[in-house]
Amino acid sequence: MTASIRNRTLIRGGIVLSMDPVIGDFARGDVLVEGDKIIAVGGKLEVEDAEFIEADGMIVMPGLIDAHRHAWQGTLRRVMPNVETLDAYIDATHYSLARFYRPEDMYLGNRLTALGCLDAGTTTIIDASHNARSAEHSDASIDAIEDAGLRALHMPGRPLAGGWAEHWPDDLERLQSDRFASSDQLVTLGMFSSPDPANWAVARRLGLPILTEFLGMMAPMLPGLADAGMLGPDNIFNHCTALPPQAWAMLRDAGVRVTVDARSDAQYALGDGIFAYQAAIDHGLRPALGTDLETAYGGDMFTEMRTAFFLQRAIAQSRRHAGDQAAPTPATVGDILKAATINGAHAAGLENRTGSLSPGKQADIILIRTTDINVFPTNNVVGTIVQAADRSNVDTVMVAGTIRKANGRLLGVDLKKLEREVCHSLEYLFEAAGYEPDIFAANFPALPGEKPEAWAG
Repeated sequence: MTASIRNRTLIRGGIVLSMDPVIGDFARGDVLVEGDKIIAVGGKLEVEDAEFIEADGMIVMPGLIDAHRHAWQGTLRRVMPNVETLDAYIDATHYSLARFYRPEDMYLGNRLTALGCLDAGTTTIIDASHNARSAEHSDASIDAIEDAGLRALHMPGRPLAGGWAEHWPDDLERLQSDRFASSDQLVTLGMFSSPDPANWAVARRLGLPILTEFLGMMAPMLPGLADAGMLGPDNIFNHCTALPPQAWAMLRDAGVRVTVDARSDAQYALGDGIFAYQAAIDHGLRPALGTDLETAYGGDMFTEMRTAFFLQRAIAQSRRHAGDQAAPTPATVGDILKAATINGAHAAGLENRTGSLSPGKQADIILIRTTDINVFPTNNVVGTIVQAADRSNVDTVMVAGTIRKANGRLLGVDLKKLEREVCHSLEYLFEAAGYEPDIFAANFPALPGEKPEAWAG
């Protein structure tokens, strides 16, 4: 059982990093929460009749936002740490294991992902749920995220292979009326789809944002989409690797929101394998960061931020060394933290709810200890977060005013029970797919499965 929503809570005496240029930051400050909202942020707030969270020795900041996550694959952590190509990943997951997912397997994958996010200070995700095999599968996915208490833009999508009910995308209308009747819910609804005019028309009729995996090889279709008026601010494009300048101009002009993925783009050889952070910046967009999935690596945003920082630096410094007069300025830790907070909120369409410690926004707040051996002394606050902190330093996590982690421990979670359930789910999936587990294997074996002739993202 989680801690109940407190009517008035004062987080006091911490290093406050608001990510709001109007509010500013405080070497020692307070944040007042009333119900599910931030009421005030300041150097020293005089508050009576409130519960107190002592934040001395901690950084108080907005929760991190993972703007690209396939939460349903949470139980497949590191099944293929050495995978080199997108095709190999798709063969092992979508064409093999994914075909056998039951609703209960969807629930456990999403629950494990959601709790892992909260434990690591991520309070919001954009969830690309491309295994919506039935209405029951979608309901189980949403139940898991809601039960964990994570904020999410949940975006169901058609499975890439295997039997599936002819319920999608029509089921989105049911979900919108039955599961998402209130605009105040933590979990909101969107659509995950390749560039399909019929699907996108359904989403737009329902007023849902549209999420699409978009790579350089797909750039030739952009002029047609733009000419047909199909690009707009309700589009979210993931990856965007190897896009030519004219494609970026079309995305910018249409107001398309973009997310980039420092690790997965390199791991899975997406496009040229170089994440598109700099290209997005160069063309006036606001890139958000995503971890994508955990089939090869961990899902925390601290590692993603560090990877993004150093990859951008490597590219910028290499171009400088080669004498490129147009070499980009090396990214700062502040740039990267912005991509992992306020830019993520923008990508999710939740900028009025989260991403910064601003009065009136939802109280999505994390406290990071600065007294742990790996981070003290705190000679630079943002540098500590981006360059040194990890999930072990996350002391407290609050989502919409509800405390989900306190004193370094998730609240109301029976981890032993969860581990048993996850193991049972995996035993079923591996047996159904014909996979004999080998915890020392260098590569995931080829499994028999249904392989469509082409995949369009």
